[in-house]
Amino acid sequence: MANFSPREILKRILGRVPLALTLIRKVRFEAWKLKVRIRGKQFLSGHDPNRTYWIDPMKIEFSCVLPTYEKYGERGKVIGGNWDRKRIPFKQLDSYRAIEDRFVGGMAWEDTDFYHRVLSEISSGVDKWGCHSRQDLDRRCAYLDKVFEDMKANGYRSQERLLKDGNFVRAPFRAHEEDSLIKIEDEVTVRIGHDGVILFEDGRHRLAMAKLLGIESIPVKVTVRHAEWVQFRKEVIEYASGQQGKLYAPITHMDLADMPSYFGSERFELLMANLELTQGTVLDIGSHWGYFCHRFEEAGFDCYAIENAAIHVHFLEKLKLAENRCFNIVRGDVFDLREKVDFDIVLALNIFHHFLKSQTTYEQLQQLLQRLDMKVMFFQAHNPEETQMAEAYRNFDSQEFAAFILENSCLNEAHRIGRGEDSRLIYKLVKVEA
Repeated sequence: MANFSPREILKRILGRVPLALTLIRKVRFEAWKLKVRIRGKQFLSGHDPNRTYWIDPMKIEFSCVLPTYEKYGERGKVIGGNWDRKRIPFKQLDSYRAIEDRFVGGMAWEDTDFYHRVLSEISSGVDKWGCHSRQDLDRRCAYLDKVFEDMKANGYRSQERLLKDGNFVRAPFRAHEEDSLIKIEDEVTVRIGHDGVILFEDGRHRLAMAKLLGIESIPVKVTVRHAEWVQFRKEVIEYASGQQGKLYAPITHMDLADMPSYFGSERFELLMANLELTQGTVLDIGSHWGYFCHRFEEAGFDCYAIENAAIHVHFLEKLKLAENRCFNIVRGDVFDLREKVDFDIVLALNIFHHFLKSQTTYEQLQQLLQRLDMKVMFFQAHNPEETQMAEAYRNFDSQEFAAFILENSCLNEAHRIGRGEDSRLIYKLVKVEA
């Protein structure tokens, strides 16, 4: 008989009373949030105001309506309030439509709404890119033609790379900037809103071109972060500090992507390398903060994240909003999943062994497997020698566990495809039609 500490004994007793355990989890979660708010002032922002981030241009979907802004002077600022609430889809800007009309539709510049708006502003005395006349504006448009062709031929190059290469297209009326540090810093700029959404600020023509050319990533500078987003970032750091400084899995948001994690992208890459489907539905059981849903949605799949722990649901929801994702979040116990049980792909990575620890959850797992209608399951097995499994109701080795899943589900073939970063085996289980 294993020796258990008083805390472990209490946990086992409470584990038999689901309502009590749920209430305890909720109280612990609320206490944790309060602790973060109290300690929040102790954290420094940790941001290099001049740092360059690389981001998929398709992730910059909205423009923030600002009366004025300082492209260089506001870098690194944290500002609260409602400045980020008024947003316009980037593709609705006349500058984006003009780039699209010009380079996709073949329209003359002077036939675009953008051209007429800028010409009207110049005529009223407004300085636009150093243009003071129609001839100046025509030179500016000719410059944009050259920038597009350069980007199409050479890809998107950072300002530092352009200066280093020395063969960049020079903007008219701004020669004083071309060989200076100002030019190096003149990247597309963005802000980060209260919800973590990346908001366009400056560099609209380059961003529009990158979107239309299908450029995978572009360099951007962050000027202002909303105070609420900075507070959330502190919550992430606080959580990691309680996990030996690491998160469980990476975060895809550019402002948190450098947080260290126990798992990287290797498992996702392994799954994709062994997946014939290019679209469909994905159920991620025990999705934690949603890493796999973020990645599979990027790959074109419709995803369902199921998570029971309140603290993980908190981060799951926040990060979904910050990345403007569409995946569905199912809050609660996977064993309560009954309305939708048909999925093309089911992810069961480092989760099913927890259900072997008691007879009740073991039988619930059997029933869940029998309900699910799926084409593929990616299953990551545990190590049966782990201490946590010492008193488990059942304790399979990896082959036995895969066979158990086949026996209780619609799946009928199992293939070992590799290991995760923790050396646990990963299987691909499939339904092969007779």
